[in-house]
Amino acid sequence: MHDSPMHGPTPEYRHTLTDAVERIAAAGSEDDLVEALRACARRTIGADGIAVVRREGPMVVYVAEDAVGPLWIGQRFVLRTCISGLSMLDGAPILIPDTRADPRVPQAAYIGTFVRSMAMVPIGAPEPQMALGAYWRSVGPIAPHALEKHMGLADAATRSLAKLAG
Repeated sequence: MHDSPMHGPTPEYRHTLTDAVERIAAAGSEDDLVEALRACARRTIGADGIAVVRREGPMVVYVAEDAVGPLWIGQRFVLRTCISGLSMLDGAPILIPDTRADPRVPQAAYIGTFVRSMAMVPIGAPEPQMALGAYWRSVGPIAPHALEKHMGLADAATRSLAKLAG
């Protein structure tokens, strides 16, 4: 049995949001923060994959991932043409229950992946500089508890970035 956006994590993937937030808060650098998200997010959210994305001018770069299959680690995309960039530009989460049916999804980038549904949440304030993506193999609405944990991780990462900058 695997995770799904409708059913959430199986017991072996249950990790507490509190543990993940503590690890994120302890980050001593942006690289430490990225590693904390990579190490904790997938199991905390109950996703089949996660990616940490960094904004670099008019582009985004996928800097870390933990997934059942390859995603986009190391790849760059135009900020305005990818879901992570749109989430950062809007400063708001984007929920996509079916990646093949949403016109915002660049289909060519998703063809070789397992991703069928996703949630992307921006990180950073007042202007997001990162995003955390969660991905599932199945089509369906994102479970409220998964989104709540996803948002909690992004909020913790935003606070950590502010602490590191300050």
